Amino acid sequence: MDRTKEAANIIYNLNLYKKGQIKDYKFINIVCNYFDQIKDVNLTESDFKFLRYIANISGIPHFYNLLKQFNNVLDIQNFDLNTFSSILHESTLHIDENSMLHRYQKQIIDKFEINSLNRYFLSASTSFGKTHLVFEIIKKMRYSNVVLIFPTIALLTENLERILSNHHYKYFKEKYLIHTLSEVNNLGERNLFIYTPERYLSFLEKSNTNFDFNFAFVDEVYKIDNDYIIDEETKENERDVAYRLAVHYSLNNKTDVLFAGPYMEFSFPNTTNYNPSFNTFLHDNKISLINYNEYETVNKSYFYVKKNKTFPHDNKFNINYSSNKKTNRLIETVKSIINIHQNTIIYCANRGKNGGVEYYADVLINSQVLKEHSYTKYIDLIDHLSSNFEPNWILVKSLKHGIGIHHGLIPKYIQKEIINLFNNGLISVLISTTTITEGVNTSAKNLIVMHSKKGNKNLKKFDAKNIAGRAGRFGFHYSGRVIDLSNSLLNIIEKEGEALKHKNYDLSAPKEEIDLFYSNEKYLSDKEMTKKREIITEQRKRNIPDFIMNQYKVISRMDKIKIYDAIVKLKDDDFSHINKLIRTINYKLKIDFTGFQIVLDVLKPIVKNQDLKFLIDHKGKNNNYSTLTYLVHYYLKDGFKGSVQYKLKNRETIDQAIQQTAKFIYSTLKYQTVKYLGVFNLMYKYFISNKEQKKIEDIAGIDKLIIKFEYNAITENGRIASDYGVPSKVVDYYEESEKKLQIKKDFDKYELEAFERIEKIFNKD
Repeated sequence: MDRTKEAANIIYNLNLYKKGQIKDYKFINIVCNYFDQIKDVNLTESDFKFLRYIANISGIPHFYNLLKQFNNVLDIQNFDLNTFSSILHESTLHIDENSMLHRYQKQIIDKFEINSLNRYFLSASTSFGKTHLVFEIIKKMRYSNVVLIFPTIALLTENLERILSNHHYKYFKEKYLIHTLSEVNNLGERNLFIYTPERYLSFLEKSNTNFDFNFAFVDEVYKIDNDYIIDEETKENERDVAYRLAVHYSLNNKTDVLFAGPYMEFSFPNTTNYNPSFNTFLHDNKISLINYNEYETVNKSYFYVKKNKTFPHDNKFNINYSSNKKTNRLIETVKSIINIHQNTIIYCANRGKNGGVEYYADVLINSQVLKEHSYTKYIDLIDHLSSNFEPNWILVKSLKHGIGIHHGLIPKYIQKEIINLFNNGLISVLISTTTITEGVNTSAKNLIVMHSKKGNKNLKKFDAKNIAGRAGRFGFHYSGRVIDLSNSLLNIIEKEGEALKHKNYDLSAPKEEIDLFYSNEKYLSDKEMTKKREIITEQRKRNIPDFIMNQYKVISRMDKIKIYDAIVKLKDDDFSHINKLIRTINYKLKIDFTGFQIVLDVLKPIVKNQDLKFLIDHKGKNNNYSTLTYLVHYYLKDGFKGSVQYKLKNRETIDQAIQQTAKFIYSTLKYQTVKYLGVFNLMYKYFISNKEQKKIEDIAGIDKLIIKFEYNAITENGRIASDYGVPSKVVDYYEESEKKLQIKKDFDKYELEAFERIEKIFNKD
């Protein structure tokens, strides 16, 4: 590095910035790059003074503090006027002695005023620090009842752990009663709810009150638009409905809100493909837009490899490729990254062995590029996975070579463990699908991009920027390195993006039946209004009250009516089998095959999910019971491990057995089956309550089975432990009151460690 040239450049740009000739986000980029260039250089006191000064001028004093990770000395003995002004500026950004915002976070928190309606929609870079900002807003405003809505259980529990374990967040542990389950039996004077959209909707349905939230935060809010949802599956994602409903209900009364997500695009009048629906949504709900997409607190260096033989020189990182083949270049790139003691994420379009995550894991294992890796520091995890699954599982083999695998069909507690291993430097390579973009925090310096697709679908600009955003982490790096072996990611990032839409505020957008009942009628066509009235007429014919129809909001009213009609037509013999099913569930947590099959036959006409539909339609050799009935039986009998063994008996490989079991339990059971069984349970109990002239809450149903599927546990502590991410044997400890001591005695070393971690959560240590 030519220090004189770099210093002259930063001073030149500093003057331009002071004159207003370059934007603040551009100056941030220049300052960040300068710190990256100089971080490993021996610095004088004058250097430190200047670096502190420009960090504060850029609005991000954290750049200066990060130098401690690269320089042993960070000391200014003789203060000048610039240093004093820097310290004064930093003091204005301190929220308390433990927390300092950057200027652009402070600009947002300053917008929130007591006794005002505060509603904002924030789009910002992945490194902006949106979640940290939310907690500071809550502290400033001293809200009584708060709901934080995150896209995944993993993020839900990450934030729960942050509150309970990180002393910087002790305010929330001390001031709030914290809720993560949808059933809330006791409320405090101040309540903090941490939910997914589905769990938030479930709470609203189960609380049976118009609970007043003072503040609602919705993370990854782009999911209101199905076109924006990143999903490794090639099929369309259904979560947009749950997200739009969550956003809709969070705007009730005079609730303050912050909706946030990364890199969303917006359309405005007189622009290409202008769609006013999102702007209408903001206007109608008195929400102000804040666009900080350009404010990158971690630089991104993009390297478009293509057919170049030499990797462009990047500080100490230089590669002379010996091959044009992408697989060989991946090996050479990983080897070079390991040699300079850095880590990397490798992004793949899919999880499979056909050019996906597991394929490239095999490639790197066989390349011996990590043959010197030692896994002694996490041998307990390796032993646990080997004994509970199989030593030949691709994940076990990968971890032994310092390679982590991350996709939607890895059991959740193992996903969490892999991220911890990566962030703690115990493994250097993490191969992932788009699951890595779901708010998962990693310490990756490098990102290698193998594909410009998600599943079989081309990445959009939003997808590409979100994936690239995983390179470099604020507070750890000044710069992230994106190495594009797909040869097209940068082109996607530079093209015009698609604007965010909200179909419920667009008269021309076709609405699903669910949308008809929470869209303002001015955004419904005449045909849609007619359909809505017809549905209401059918509901009234059956005297089904609104409080019934308003439960399980992601299932349409006509589908609920169909279930009700089917239940009405059941014969006495059918009801006898259903009663036997209910008794078997409630006393043994098992299913009666015949009773469960009757329930599935009632549900079959309304099931939309193709995976679930197949499992109901497909029956065994005797043609009596659906495949789903058998799968549920084995799951209730022996859990995840038993379900894997069932697959292995059907001659599946260990990798196939675990993937298929994970897909069944974490998707088909947890989301799809739960909502359909829930609707059956609701309409069945309503029908019986009318027939027997009893209160609906006094009617026995299949509630226990639904809770088991949703949480993988029944007891409150068992459900929290399952959410948090622990092995099934640890969950069993909280479920089995009479066998606790024996279960704990049988814990392996890893299970015991996981148990001790979750005990700290319960004890709020």
